[in-house]
Amino acid sequence: MDKTAALAHLDEHGYVVLEGALTPDQADALQSRSYELIEEERAAGGQHVYQDGHSQRVWNLLNKGRIFEEMIQLPQVLDFQSYLLGDDCVLSSYTVNMIGAGADAGQLHIDLPLSSFPLPLPTNAFCGNSVFVLDDFTAENGATRVIPGSHKYGYGPEPDKVYDEEIQLQARKGDIVIFHGAIWHASGANRTATARMILLGFFSRSFLKPQQDNLKLVKPEVLERATPTMRRLLGVDSQSGLNT
Repeated sequence: MDKTAALAHLDEHGYVVLEGALTPDQADALQSRSYELIEEERAAGGQHVYQDGHSQRVWNLLNKGRIFEEMIQLPQVLDFQSYLLGDDCVLSSYTVNMIGAGADAGQLHIDLPLSSFPLPLPTNAFCGNSVFVLDDFTAENGATRVIPGSHKYGYGPEPDKVYDEEIQLQARKGDIVIFHGAIWHASGANRTATARMILLGFFSRSFLKPQQDNLKLVKPEVLERATPTMRRLLGVDSQSGLNT
C-alpha cells in the first residue's frame, strides 16, 4: 500500500498496518531487548504487571536503550503521527507491552486523555498510537481487536458489551500499526503457550498533558544527545518557559 492509500485507510477505518516498516534486524533487536527488560524488571521486583500477572509493561523506554531512541524517530512513524496530530506533536508515553500466555482478553476502550474528554468526542485526532509488532499477530495469541470506523462515533464503548463489528488485526513481526486515538481497541486473549510482544509509541497534540512527563523522566545523557526531533518529541518546544 502506498502512502496515499495508507492515509486514506487511516482516515476511513481509524487504523492502518504499515507492512514491513521495520527491517528484520530492527525487529529482532527490539524484540530481544524488550524480552530482556521484561526479565530484568521482574527479577528486580519493579515490574508493572496486570491481568493477574500474565501481562506486563515496561515504561520509560527512552532511558532503556539507544535503539528505542532511534525507533521512535522513524520517519514512517512520525509522518503518520504528524498527519494525525500536527508537525509539533509530542511523545506521550513509550512502553513495551507483553501479553503473556494465558492472558484474558482486555476490554474495548479508548486511551487517556481522550477517554476523559466531554462528549461528543472530536472526530479529528488529539492522540494516536504506533504499535511496533514484535511477534506475529494471530487469533490465538491475542492479536489486537478493533472496531473499524469507531473513531468517528463521538463516544466510547460500553463495558463488557459485545460488538459484531469487531475484528482482530492481521500483522506480522516488523509491521507497525498506526491508530487514530479515538478508535475502540483492546488486546485479545492469548490462548497459546508463549507471549506476544509489542511496543507502544503513544503521541498527542503538543498542548495536551502527556501520559508521562517525559522531559522530567528522561536521563540527562539522553537529553544531551537528543536530536532536534527528539527534543520536540520530549516537549522542549511545547514549554514556552524553556524557550525564552
